[in-house]
Amino acid sequence: MRRHFQPWRLLAVAATSALTALGLLAQEPIEQLPADFAAIEQARSRTCVGVLARVDALDTELAPLAERSQRLIAIGQAIALEEREVMDSLRASDPLEAEVRAWFVADGELAQRYLADPSQALLDQRAAARDSIQQRLLSELEGLQARADTTIARTGTLGEESSRCSGAVFVRPAVLEACAAATSPVCDAARDSAAQASRYRFVESAEVLWGLQELRAWSVPGPIQVLATGQLGGARTVGLTRAANVVVTLAFGPQIRRRSDLTAAETARLGAITDSLGFGAGLPELFVVPSLAVQATLPEALGGETRYILHFGFPDAPEILWVAQAGTGTPIEGAIELGPARLARLLANEQLSLTALRPTETGENEPVYSIELTSLNQGNATATLAQYMAQGLMNDLSQLLQATEPPPVTPPDSTATPR
Repeated sequence: MRRHFQPWRLLAVAATSALTALGLLAQEPIEQLPADFAAIEQARSRTCVGVLARVDALDTELAPLAERSQRLIAIGQAIALEEREVMDSLRASDPLEAEVRAWFVADGELAQRYLADPSQALLDQRAAARDSIQQRLLSELEGLQARADTTIARTGTLGEESSRCSGAVFVRPAVLEACAAATSPVCDAARDSAAQASRYRFVESAEVLWGLQELRAWSVPGPIQVLATGQLGGARTVGLTRAANVVVTLAFGPQIRRRSDLTAAETARLGAITDSLGFGAGLPELFVVPSLAVQATLPEALGGETRYILHFGFPDAPEILWVAQAGTGTPIEGAIELGPARLARLLANEQLSLTALRPTETGENEPVYSIELTSLNQGNATATLAQYMAQGLMNDLSQLLQATEPPPVTPPDSTATPR
């Protein structure tokens, strides 16, 4: 299999018109780790020992609330489906469960009366009683959620801290170093190098971690729909690439914008794209534009880079779609509107890469490393979705608009000109 995370694959880069604005410097292939990579990952591994201990304590505290919530949800489903078998498991010592049992008994009696003498009054009585017990369950669930929220709020920044540890691959020696003065669920796993089943993953050095890679095929897209939150969802396909502890996701789908929310310049730009693609016919109040969203867990610069570029092709002849600043302290993210030329390349299964650049003493830029992003099922998934956007999306969206107003879409975080 071809490797997809290869900093040494950066070829000598010639000056091209596409990179003139970035002043990219031609250079020899790079083979060493980015300068700060080892230190960053060793620090992550040490810090996560304490963070994961706090997460484990929080999970233990929340476990009773989670168990209670899951049980009430199951009981609620039994009420909705009138599954009377649940009565045998209801505990008389629990006031709410005792109420549910009483409801089942009373509802059964009402059902028998209705069979003997059908009437709308009995149906209304049953519906009112069911709604009442369901509201009792909902109130209890909301109370449990409020207690959980209060408990979580007391942990302060733990949620943000744990995001750097969740799913991370750790450098074992750094973890063991921190475990000498701490107790954490990750410590036992790190000490047992022969363990096969563990929720934590380890490597023996930063060099090994640098070569780690994982690809997930672009997902199969479905139609647009209204989610439980009331927002529009679906109609997108996502591909994921993991390189060391850097996770890069690409999401392709329609960007839906109200014309009334746009400036004159935005209207002209989006109009040019949709006219060239033929998207959006039948809904004159909206623009529907193909969009590629990118997100990467790169809060810190790994090798002195100051910016990242998302591009087609190799760094010696890239077609740049998007530029982002490095070292912001947060994951980088943005969106790119795709005109006909770029959409065609995406649908043709052409691979995208994320390349880090750093300045030189001469004021030019040189590549530090490049992550080749997954193209598995890219062509099939994006072509299927593009066809739906051109043929079926407008009809589905029109029907949804009869029941709900589409939420505005955040303008793309990109200054790249769609092509």
